[in-house]
Amino acid sequence: MGLLSVEEAEARVLGLCERLPAEEVAIDDAIDRALADDVHAVCTLPPWDNSAMDGYAVRHADLGGGALTVVETIFAGQPPSRALGPRECARIMTGAVVPRGADTVVMQERARAGDGTVEILEAPGKGSNIRQRGEDVHAGALLFPAGTPVGLAEAGALWGQGLTRVKVLRRPSVAIASSGDELVPVGTAPGDRLVDSNSPVIAAGVRRVGGLPTALGLAPDRLDALVALFAQGLSHDVFITLAGASVGERDFTREAFAKLGVSLDFFKVAMKPGKPLAVGRKGRTLIFGLPGNPVSAMVTFERFVRPALRALQGLPPGPRVVTGKAAAPLKGAANLRLFVRARVEHRDGALWATPLTSQSSAAMSSATGATHLISLPAGAGTVETGREIELLELNWLRG
Repeated sequence: MGLLSVEEAEARVLGLCERLPAEEVAIDDAIDRALADDVHAVCTLPPWDNSAMDGYAVRHADLGGGALTVVETIFAGQPPSRALGPRECARIMTGAVVPRGADTVVMQERARAGDGTVEILEAPGKGSNIRQRGEDVHAGALLFPAGTPVGLAEAGALWGQGLTRVKVLRRPSVAIASSGDELVPVGTAPGDRLVDSNSPVIAAGVRRVGGLPTALGLAPDRLDALVALFAQGLSHDVFITLAGASVGERDFTREAFAKLGVSLDFFKVAMKPGKPLAVGRKGRTLIFGLPGNPVSAMVTFERFVRPALRALQGLPPGPRVVTGKAAAPLKGAANLRLFVRARVEHRDGALWATPLTSQSSAAMSSATGATHLISLPAGAGTVETGREIELLELNWLRG
């Protein structure tokens, strides 16, 4: 099996993603998730014509003919006591129901109050400053189609309809396993070994994209141990392994997958870092074999796993791609798409990307502070300072 381009690998990954089943949840828990069904409005909003300003509800035909008689004051939440007759008006507050007969609200700054009367200093157009009944939505109308991501505004609209629960696609359960004789778990004194920081980093990434991670632990570099550990991951929606997917003497990940009946779709991608990436599935479980180098694992997670987890939840996969400029010269790779960790700043109306000093895939310090990945196509050659480049937004930093 030859090297796949990044674009072909991404298409294959998304082709393996099947949307998860729906579940009903509180609207609080629906935020950042996709609606499973169409949602129709239960009630008309606003339910009545109401004032958009503090001022005076008037009959437009009465304007320009001298002072008007003020017959009542209407506060929000208090219904008008009667309709307006000729030459009458009502003092009205923002959000209050417009009385029958009124068709315009004059802002209080455009009026001069007297003793039981008001003089209109500047007449607005007919219908001004009134929020019409149903201006937001009418009962029975489609509020949101299935697949709509629920953000804060969408949640507010759902709550405004009196709803407390909606159906959304289920969050994916994601099992994570690491392997390597050189590793010890987080919290263990490393001694002459390395702490497995990959597993908690990937678990944190899973949580950020809405998944529910389960850490299965570490296995030594033995085929039987890997098979036993990996078997636990196949009961989840997604199973992520870390390390052992390459072709070293003790890289048994692909052999363990084969013993478990996992069908691998591909296991090499023409990219750096992240070339030894294995992807497949067994039954409903989508499987990723990520590289063991920490930054390679993070880059492949961002480029392939994060979009897959979003697609499983019915969300646009991403990642978000923007255009920027190189703040320093860059050199591409002959046969691989190169992803360069960079920090981006806004300057002179453009995004300027400065590569981080180190680009070692084995050193976590080469990723700290990165805000974007510079994506250089295979064979890009030398990219001079100021040249336009493609940038992928990262989710490694918040705020």
